[in-house]
Amino acid sequence: MEYNHLLGALLSLLSALSWATNDIFNKLALKRGYEENFVLWIRFPLGAILLLPLGLLYWDLNKKVILTTFLWLPTEVIASILFIKAIKHSPLSVAMPFFAFMPLFSALVGWLVLGESLSPHGILGILLIIFGSILLSGTDLKGFFKVNRGALYALLSAALFGLNVVIGKIAVVSSNQFFFAWYYCVVMSLGLLPFVKEFQPPKVIIKEKLFPVIGVLFSLGMVFYTWAYLYTYASYVAALERLAILLDILYGKIFFKEEIRYALWASIFMVFGAILLSL
Repeated sequence: MEYNHLLGALLSLLSALSWATNDIFNKLALKRGYEENFVLWIRFPLGAILLLPLGLLYWDLNKKVILTTFLWLPTEVIASILFIKAIKHSPLSVAMPFFAFMPLFSALVGWLVLGESLSPHGILGILLIIFGSILLSGTDLKGFFKVNRGALYALLSAALFGLNVVIGKIAVVSSNQFFFAWYYCVVMSLGLLPFVKEFQPPKVIIKEKLFPVIGVLFSLGMVFYTWAYLYTYASYVAALERLAILLDILYGKIFFKEEIRYALWASIFMVFGAILLSL
């Protein structure tokens, strides 16, 4: 059992590394003027192509996978659109820390809907997340979100992703991690298609090296993430994924020259709080 949890933790960390690194290329693509929903969408058809061998080899499309899709897909589409807006409208070091609220929203839903109680370290985790957000934004939250729309988009996105954590695990466990990674890319490609306003021709996608990198990094993160579900609790996976926040802040400093002093300290409190809450 301990070995399984360690393996699940390692896979979660690899997923966090892949997706945080992917955010660099998302931001670069947006800075080059590509339409935001196209930048969001392109990872899914590319991921579906890259993961097709796994999807066919481990094919396991069953009734439960199909039924749960109708539950998580609408929320996942909206959350993803808010995610790319967060990256577009704020620095990585400002927007990404608010994804630490994701386990908090999951815990609140569990409390309200399922009557799950919070342990003392869970309550401490909530307080650390709130303290970190105040450290980052100050006491004037309205003014902060007005200036940093991306942070508000990130908070709303975290709320929706938090709702989908448990549903996502049901879908993965009822199938297998490799098939579901491919299936997720296919379904999200279709779900996001109506929201893309400016498509790029295939020759541009191939020539623009950012897009293949986005596809590869996202696909790796997806495989690691769904694989981790099989070895440890969904809440652990979600908590360790929050470590991507710290990487995003460092990437913001290194690649986009962002000022990270307050963001780094705030994020440390928020990430530690998220881990405590999930445990």
